[in-house]
Amino acid sequence: MIFRWKSKGDILLFCLAIMLFTAFDVLGEAQIAIIANKDVPADHLTPEAIKKIFLGDTTNWNANEGIIVVLSKDETVQGAFIKQYIKRTPYQFENVWRRNLFTGKGARSIRISNMEDLIQFVATTKGAIGYVPADTNLPSNVKIIGKE
Repeated sequence: MIFRWKSKGDILLFCLAIMLFTAFDVLGEAQIAIIANKDVPADHLTPEAIKKIFLGDTTNWNANEGIIVVLSKDETVQGAFIKQYIKRTPYQFENVWRRNLFTGKGARSIRISNMEDLIQFVATTKGAIGYVPADTNLPSNVKIIGKE
């Protein structure tokens, strides 16, 4: 069966709809930066190292300093982070953290509701690592250690 346009207006509406959905998809893909307390020994992490930390496979910066993973409760930011770095669904990511919680495996973690509090926690907590939208202004006691 061949689809036939009824009018040029139908074609125009179709094209506008495609453009609109494309624009929302691009806007919804916020770039995420991985941040850490300024005293964390790492200055740059590979995407694989980031994934291992946030999945609980890597739990220490070195022999003396544990990692504290700071997760955002903001679903948009967390969704972009999971898609960009973890490459799993949000459901799969949550299951990893549930398993880590009940088995005692993985790094310590905390969930914070808003970006200002998340940044403040990372800034004042030794060993802390988190994620924020890449265009976020950061204080001098927070450094970016990952950005794709």
